[in-house]
This record gives sequence, C-alpha cells and structure tokens, in this order.
Amino acid sequence: MKKICLAVMAFVLYSSFGKAQTEAMSEPVNLLNYSALESKLKKSNGDIQDPKKNIKAKTWITRAALMLDIYNIHIQYLQKGMSPNNVKIFFREPKEVKTYQEQGITVEEHIYERITLTYKNGALDSWVENNKVYEKPLEEAKRSLEEAIKLDVEKKESKDIKEQLNKLKLGFETEAVLKYNSKDYQNAFNYFSQILEVNKLPGMENIIDTIIIYNTGRAALEMKDYNEALRLFKESAKLNFYDYSLPVFIKNCYFGIGDTLKGVEVLKEDFNKHPENQLVIIELINYYLLTQNAKEALEMLAVAKKSDPSNVSFIFAEGTLHDKMGDFEKAKETYLKCLEIDPEYYDAVYNLGVIHYNKAVKMYEEMININDNAEYEKAKAAADDMFRGAIPYMEKAHELKPTERAPLETLKTLYYRLQMNDKYEEVSNILKFM
Repeated sequence: MKKICLAVMAFVLYSSFGKAQTEAMSEPVNLLNYSALESKLKKSNGDIQDPKKNIKAKTWITRAALMLDIYNIHIQYLQKGMSPNNVKIFFREPKEVKTYQEQGITVEEHIYERITLTYKNGALDSWVENNKVYEKPLEEAKRSLEEAIKLDVEKKESKDIKEQLNKLKLGFETEAVLKYNSKDYQNAFNYFSQILEVNKLPGMENIIDTIIIYNTGRAALEMKDYNEALRLFKESAKLNFYDYSLPVFIKNCYFGIGDTLKGVEVLKEDFNKHPENQLVIIELINYYLLTQNAKEALEMLAVAKKSDPSNVSFIFAEGTLHDKMGDFEKAKETYLKCLEIDPEYYDAVYNLGVIHYNKAVKMYEEMININDNAEYEKAKAAADDMFRGAIPYMEKAHELKPTERAPLETLKTLYYRLQMNDKYEEVSNILKFM
C-alpha cells in the first residue's frame, strides 16, 4: 500500500548553530594563524606539566579557551552553501582542486594544507581537517574546565569557568548538528550528550535544556537505539516540550521495540489533543491503510482533507480504499479527482487502468453462469468495453514512466484479448529489450 506524504515536509533539528557561528566570530583568533595557535599550545602543554602552574584553576581555564580557539580556527569562517569566492576571502587559493561527477552533481574538492573543502554544484557542502592543531579540542576543553572546577575551591574563577563552559556547549552543538546533517548519527548523539553532561557540572545550576534532550533523542532514533530515544523523547515531553513531530517519533520508537499497539495509542492520544497535527493524521492513515482498516482510514482522511482539501495524496489514498472495498465507481471518481489536480499523477493514472482491467476480469468470470447466447454476447461486449476503458490509462502510464514494465505487461494482455495485433507486436518488441 502506497504511503501518504505531504507535498513538502522536512524535519530539522532545533539548533543554536547559527548563533554558535556568530558568537565564534565575535572573538575570532587571528585569521587562520596556525603558528600562533601552535605556539600557545606548546606553552599550554608546558604549563600543565609545571607543578607550580598546574595547580591553578586559571591555567586550565586558559587551556580550555585555547582549545576552543583551535576548534574555531576553521568553523568560524565556514557555513554550508557558501560559494568558493566567499570562502577564498578567508582561505585564499587552494593548493589543489579536484573535480568529478557524482550522480549528476559536479563535485569540487579544494585541498589546503590543513583542510579539504568539498563543494557540490558550486556550494560548500562539507569539510574535513587534514592536519589538526589538536586532535580533539572540544573534549580537551571539557577536561580542562573540569580540572579548573576541582581546583577553584574558593570559587574565584567561577565566572570565567561558566563563560568557557557556555562557549564549549556551543562548540558541541555546532559539531553535533554538522555530524547529524552528514548522517553520522553516532557522533551527533555523542556531542549532544556532552552538552547534557556539561549542564550537570558545578556552576551550571543543572540547566535543563529540553531542545538538546529532544535532539539527542533524534540522533538516538536515527541510530535505531529505540529505548534510549524513547527515554529522551519522554523526558522532553515531561518538560513540556512539544513539536508536531514528537508523537510520530515516539510512535516510531514503540514500533521499533515491537509495541505497535502502544505506538498507535500515542498517535490517537495526540490526535485528540492536537487534531490539527497533519503529521499524526498521516501516520494514522498509513497505519489504517497497512492494516486494511478501511473505515477508520476513511474517517481519518475526511479529517485530513478538511485542512488540506487539495492534497492529492489524501485523495489518492481515499481512492485506493474505495478500490479495496470493491466500489468501482467511487474509486474511479476519486482517482479522476486526483488528475484534476495533477494530470500527470502516475499512481492515479495507473490505478485507473488497473480498476478497469480488474472490473473487466470480474465481468468475464460472471459470464460463465450465463446460458442465454444473446445475454452472453451482450455481457461479453460490456466486458470488452471495460477492457478498452483501461487502455488509455495504461498508455498514459507508460508515457509518464516509459521504463516501468507493469503498464506494458498489462497493455500486452489487453491488446491480445481485444485482438489489436499491431499494438500487441509493438508492445511485445518493447518488452523484449527492457
């Protein structure tokens, strides 16, 4: 059964990523000044080995700030979608450019000494650091601040520590969003989780960040860690966070662990509270379609169509239900409504051909019980006409999707049954070379 879908609907992470980049640029290090950072790193390495300095909270706060500068050396100037010319303002000319095609997309790799930038169709898509000043600066910044907290017994440095912790959270969030968008869900989950850990550190007042809890759940769900995702989604819901996608994600978790009934119950409960939530309505319709519960599906479709009467997916789904219920005329009427909205809607065109074909087959089967020759010929003519009614739709379906075999196979049978020999040979030859 074909699933219902909204015409345009994308789930995005709630994020302060743009804010993170803006704040990172508010106090930038010298423009790509690697040598300055390396000098500071060398000094910091010495300081944390010095028994007189490594017992001071300030030493570790300074190291954490340095690590955040190291992390931001590239990220403060980069943003997905940038053009090569805008990037070159900061990075100058690359040492090497590699160009190739990838699934019809022009890909360019701009290779620098320390970073490789990848552009797709002229827009920055991703980047990889080749030669890092420090391997894991965010993790080292966190470790340094934890050390500073231990040493700051009198709380004299608490303000500076909290300031760096907040910057660290922005760094973790930036990295989490980048990893999520590149489908590296495990690392996205790890970085979001780090933010939750930072919130529990002394001086952070055990901040409850519902959006981060929710986004961590999103990453866990993508990893198919359904139990962890469910725990996080439930926690965010208890904290009064609500998003139209949340009940759908909770349902996906229950389905993932095999508790289908509970998942459907979550959707029904949300529908009663938020009847305007199209995402939940679509999920319920799909469930009823899959379980062949036509009555409930039609009732849910009626609700959905009230708020979006021209959604061709809703109308098509209604047509399939009438078809399954054996109501040829109602199914035909509904599929034709789809074509009024979108004359090239393949599924409706193809299904119109199918219902005519199936109706004709049923009519032929019923002819077996007719003994009167005149009545038999009359019934046969009606069945032949029903077969003919399928032809225009199957021909249109082939026109819309020339590489699909199903319309051609059906046409081959139709042409044969109706003795349309030239058409039969033409379709047979096409099928031979597919």
